[in-house]
Amino acid sequence: MAVKLNVKMEMPGKEPKEFNYEFDQEVITLGRDSNNDIQIPLTTVSRNHGRITREGSDYFLEDLNSTHGTNHNGKALGQGGKKLLRNGDVIGLMHFTIIFHAEADKPLEQGQTERTEMLARRMVQEVLSSIGGQQEHPYLRVMNGPEEGKRFVLGDGVGEVVIGRATECDFSINDANISRRHAIVRKDWSGITVEDMGSKNGVCINDKKIEKAAPLKDSDEIALGAVKLVFIDPTASMLGKLDDIPLFQQARSEEEVAAEAEAAASDPASETAPQSAEQPAPSGDMAPSGEAAPAADASGESPAGDASASTDGSATDADTTPKVRGVADYLVFAAVGLVVLGLVALGVVVAVQM
Repeated sequence: MAVKLNVKMEMPGKEPKEFNYEFDQEVITLGRDSNNDIQIPLTTVSRNHGRITREGSDYFLEDLNSTHGTNHNGKALGQGGKKLLRNGDVIGLMHFTIIFHAEADKPLEQGQTERTEMLARRMVQEVLSSIGGQQEHPYLRVMNGPEEGKRFVLGDGVGEVVIGRATECDFSINDANISRRHAIVRKDWSGITVEDMGSKNGVCINDKKIEKAAPLKDSDEIALGAVKLVFIDPTASMLGKLDDIPLFQQARSEEEVAAEAEAAASDPASETAPQSAEQPAPSGDMAPSGEAAPAADASGESPAGDASASTDGSATDADTTPKVRGVADYLVFAAVGLVVLGLVALGVVVAVQM
């Protein structure tokens, strides 16, 4: 998986400069020394300031105990701090900002100008590249302390996970700040939640203390006292791209409308069925959908393709078929379909192997 970093330098009294890097390696180093992958020649930047590391399909930003610190999306990491990176995250090193972006191995086609189509194509490519690969489950990762890097995978057979200092806990973390039975993570069809088990130091999600079971989403940071965990959902980076596609929010309603129209067109009775007496007929200046009807042209005829009433009161043939959608729209639907097919295929493979 390639990583693209867009580096912007904005120093007082100087013209902003921009640089683009592309890497395909496990570790990307940042700092003042010339041996770093990205050299930032400022005295306020430490010789070995920070690094980006890859673990499977995930990337993490780490501060290497720098003097002036590293920011992640406007917030300080703290010396030795570590954060999960997602596409579009902003890394700050003094007067430099770095935009992080990881993409699938297959490059996008050149010359794409329509944003919706571009996102849909990226979605399709990533789904296709993921089908047939090893299925990745959500997991918890320790982000600091002596057991930094320790994981607990929330696989298919996991329903509840007790986290605590006691060795008999499902996810045991040996730290004095953690209670013997500190928190419980539950997974069911509705999602994944975390709940405090009456611990001494409590449970926080993204720096907010919880009082009851709270849902978890990708990149959420869970604090158990001074120990921090991050919840990682490997599929979220792929499926989350649908949120950036405006048409996706309407996909379900559009499909329902199309299905109803198709059913009406295939049913001969629906074309000749008289209008129900209980349903009021539309007024002369309102279309059946409740929107203003187009005005008649100078000849007194309605525009072509519009539904109009005949002199005997019966409805003429109205075009109930939805408008033909654009290429980008079909790409979105194709992406959604591929996601479903990919997940089903992975489930079948796992079932057969078991």
